[in-house]
Formats: sequence, C-alpha cells, structure tokens
Amino acid sequence: MTHSASRIGGFERATADDLAAVSLAKLDVEQLLPAFERLVAETVAQIEACPAKPDPTFKGYESLLAAIRSATTLEGTLLEKGIALVAVANPDLVLVLLERPLPVHETAKAVFRRNDWSRASGLRLDSEVATREFYKPDLLIVDGVRQLALIIDVKRSVASYKPRALAELRSRMMAGALVVRDVLERDHDAPPVARADIAIIDGASECRDEAKGVFALADLDWLLRIEGAASAIGRLRDLYGNKVRAVLDARCEAMVAPRFEQRRTTAGMEGRVGRMQGHVDDELATSLDRADGDARLDADPNEADAECEDGELQRRLPSHIATQNRRPRIAVGIASRGAH
Repeated sequence: MTHSASRIGGFERATADDLAAVSLAKLDVEQLLPAFERLVAETVAQIEACPAKPDPTFKGYESLLAAIRSATTLEGTLLEKGIALVAVANPDLVLVLLERPLPVHETAKAVFRRNDWSRASGLRLDSEVATREFYKPDLLIVDGVRQLALIIDVKRSVASYKPRALAELRSRMMAGALVVRDVLERDHDAPPVARADIAIIDGASECRDEAKGVFALADLDWLLRIEGAASAIGRLRDLYGNKVRAVLDARCEAMVAPRFEQRRTTAGMEGRVGRMQGHVDDELATSLDRADGDARLDADPNEADAECEDGELQRRLPSHIATQNRRPRIAVGIASRGAH
C-alpha cells in the first residue's frame, strides 16, 4: 500500500486518507462516564479549596473571582487527563509517563526558528547530551501500528497565546521530538518508533492550523484513531461546566443575595425616614401657622401703636444713627486661601 504523507515541522505525518485505511477503535462513552465523573469531582474539589486573595477592585467578590480563575486554570489539565483516559480505549496506543523531561537542544531550536524543516529531518540528537533547557509534553502517546510517537500539548484556548509564544512552544516540542526515540529506547518499554509528530490541541476549538501543528478537539478521532474521542471530551466538558456553574451559583447566592437584600433594606429605611420627616414637617408647619394665627388674635393694640411710634422715632433720628442701625450683621467663617 502506498501512503501519502504531509509534513508538520519536518516530520512525516499520515494524512486523513491514510488513516481511513486504518481501522479506528470505537469508544463507548458510557463506560468512561464513571471515570469522567471522578475526574471532574477531583478538579472541582481543587476549585473549592482555592483560597480567595484580597483584591481592591473585586472587594467582597474575591471568593467568586478565585473560583472562576481556578476553574479556568484547571480546565487545561482536566482536558489533558480526559484525553489520556480516552487514549486507553485504543489497545494499539501506549501512554508513556516520562521519568524526566525531554532535553531541548539549542541547535534544533535554531533550525526550527528558521523554519528549515529539511535540515531538521536529518538531525540525529542524543538524549544524554547536556543541555540547559527541557520540555515535558502534556501527553506522550506511542501508536504501535503506525510506529508513531505523538507529542501532545493541551491548551484551554490557543487564542489566548501570542503567535510568538506559540512559535516558541512549537520549536521546543519539535526539538524534544528529535530525541524522543532515543529516550523511549533507553528508559521505556514502548513499541518501536519510526517517527514523531507534535500536536497542540486547542481546547476551545477556535484555532486550527495544521501546518503549524495546531488542532481542534474534533481532530482527536483521527489523531488517536478512536471514533468518538472528540465527542467523549465534549461530554467531559459538559460535566465539568455543570459542576463549575453550580459552585459559582452557590457562591453568588451566599455573596450577592445578601448584598441585594441589604440594599433593598437600606432603600426601604431611607424611604420610611423620608416619609416620616415629611409628616413631621407638615405637622410643624401646621403648628407654626396655628401659633402665628393665635399670636395675631392675642396681639395687644398698644403694641401696634408702639411699633408705629418706633417707626416715627426712626424717621426723626439723625441720618448717621439711622444708617448705623440698618447695617448688616458681620458674616463669620473659617479663613481660606482665596479670601481677601
């Protein structure tokens, strides 16, 4: 059989047409549900245990913020573990747990930075060579049928990474792939490997660039040769999302509901105080009007004559004395810089 092939970073990878000729393992999602539920329960327990840190912007909502941040951070690891559980469903796949990270040679990274894939395919690097940089893949899966080592890095959302960061990640993955065969032969009892591929999995399925090794969750079926792999991970995310939202709802109810109740109570008290004040003002005004009327009824006519006499007296006083009596009172206040 003649196999067509495409290249990702200088490494041959069978195309979808090739994989169509290879039987796919069928996955029973229902059998995986208990394992998925345990995984979700463990992850949610970590979310609930995450401490809330003081935050001046989200003051009073730190507990809710901590849960959201923790759930976002842990989702990538959840997807990684879920894919590992799915991979076990294919008996031809071996999940390799590395004892140490893959060494990253600067020579290999330099080649990948220049996109010189043809030179990279000819490199043969020893895993025991000293280096300062290492890369540990999220998953290392060996396909015995295809003699393929698949190096996987799982991201919750590739869109949140800058192109330069993704290019650096890809070069490190490719450099690690150059030594993975030697590592497997030295340290692990794995099927023989003839080539190595890399795959950056976008958990959000928003980005897909096969030429750069970026794949969506929907690509898991042919990457792992497991029919239903992608839908299984979708089921896992649904379970996780339901539990996370339940945690957020509980914290909102415990945190936000009392705040709203306090605001309603405060507003109600202010309304009652305002109505009471208005009632008091009305009664005071009525009392004053009544007192003024009584005063006019009880007024002494002689006092009115006296007021007239005082006015006449004012007219007869010298002008400078009358003016002095009409001067306004002095305003008293606190000195300010603008006063003159």
